[in-house]
Amino acid sequence: MMGEACFAEVHEDARALRKILPVYAGKGGMLTAVLQYVYQAIKLGGSGCEREGRAIEEIAGEKLRDFEMLGTLITRLGANPVFTACPPYPVSYHSAAGVDYAGTYAEMLAADIRLEEQLEQRLGTILDGLGADPSAGVVALLRRSCCSHAERLRAMLAETEAH
Repeated sequence: MMGEACFAEVHEDARALRKILPVYAGKGGMLTAVLQYVYQAIKLGGSGCEREGRAIEEIAGEKLRDFEMLGTLITRLGANPVFTACPPYPVSYHSAAGVDYAGTYAEMLAADIRLEEQLEQRLGTILDGLGADPSAGVVALLRRSCCSHAERLRAMLAETEAH
């Protein structure tokens, strides 16, 4: 994390922003998850695994909607949702280096599960720190989405391992 200087000029909602921003476009954040799913859908579809690619593509679409919801929250809190680890500042731009470029479908699913679990944990920590802040409802919804994705991915992995 970039430290307090990153948030020096943020508006009255600085407390909520400070907690929420790292999960937006920071390493291992929502943008990383979106890109990881898109990569996997492309790779699977191009490798003759269309069914698996479509399943991942569906999750990618849901995660993209979650990412948009988080960006909208950041905008409502007064920051520009640029793709950096520290919006609204155009520093530390997002890097796709955090994407796990796993080779096999099972490895992809395992990487996705890890990422969703990490996001769920981070969102839980954020939620605990927000208390009664109005942003808490959106963060709770995003956390439930991560939990749902992790459950679905675990089922997909179990099905793959059974075959």
